[in-house]
Amino acid sequence: MAHIVLTGLAPAAQADLCRVLSGEGHQVTVRQQNVWNDADAVFCNGDCSGYPELLRDIREARPDLPVVVVTRLPESEKWLNALEAGAADYCSAPFEAIQVRWILSAILGRRAMRAVA
Repeated sequence: MAHIVLTGLAPAAQADLCRVLSGEGHQVTVRQQNVWNDADAVFCNGDCSGYPELLRDIREARPDLPVVVVTRLPESEKWLNALEAGAADYCSAPFEAIQVRWILSAILGRRAMRAVA
């Protein structure tokens, strides 16, 4: 399965994601430092003001690495800002396990299709 890195998330969201992703057989690592070389996807906190810079740093280091922005604020402006900053997808917490599975399947599927092309 995939190696998923979680960074900067609130403890409740982090615990929920770890539970769902681990339950699906994925390896989950929680990191505060910017180490992405072994990740297949990243879930990061969209509620902090610095997440656009984090997305830019990830894009510079790994342009193919999908990043999902997680936030407690389901506002459409936040969602659009995240996508414009380079996020592969956006997820509001609290979330359903099926939503996380769907998002991960979609972003990893798109990544695999780009690798083949």
